[in-house]
Amino acid sequence: MVVVAAGGLSGHWSWGRALPAALIPAQVAVAVEVGEAGRRGARVGWACALGAALVVGAWTQVGTIGYVVKRGNLPEAVAEKYRRPWEGYHWMTPWVRYGDVVMARAGRPARQIPAYGAYTVAPGYPDFFLPDEGRREGAVRRYFAEGTSGRERGEILREYGVRWVVDTGGAAGRGAGLREVARGPGGQVLYAVVR
Repeated sequence: MVVVAAGGLSGHWSWGRALPAALIPAQVAVAVEVGEAGRRGARVGWACALGAALVVGAWTQVGTIGYVVKRGNLPEAVAEKYRRPWEGYHWMTPWVRYGDVVMARAGRPARQIPAYGAYTVAPGYPDFFLPDEGRREGAVRRYFAEGTSGRERGEILREYGVRWVVDTGGAAGRGAGLREVARGPGGQVLYAVVR
């Protein structure tokens, strides 16, 4: 919990990924204590409190049910909290293989593309194990900057061994040495780097 709190206070939101490591053992410990409570009345009381906590927790997460059930099939109270599932990057997996390097903008693309087996030039989350993280982030900013020359973009692609570029059809799409391969949701385009 200290790591999660420190991450929240310092703006390192990725540290929140330590939360399950703190909460799951705590939940198991509470369940064991409830099961081993001395009197039957105490066990029933604790079980009711835990049941209420589970219902509240489930209600806060009910918007994610849209990942498995269509909005029209949900009760009205649940449909109000419905969140449209994110599209993801599965649309590019027929071409981009495990271990390929992808040039992607910072933010959602850089955070989600690695989930499909590819690497991004700059990490989507802070990575203190990557000694040249700042340099990589600068290279991505330069690559996607409006005034960057085609030559400089090509040098960046070669330096990091980039095989693919994902963009929304902006500055990268006008660069030489790229061939459009596929289109994804939100106007995203997958370009192959032509060597």
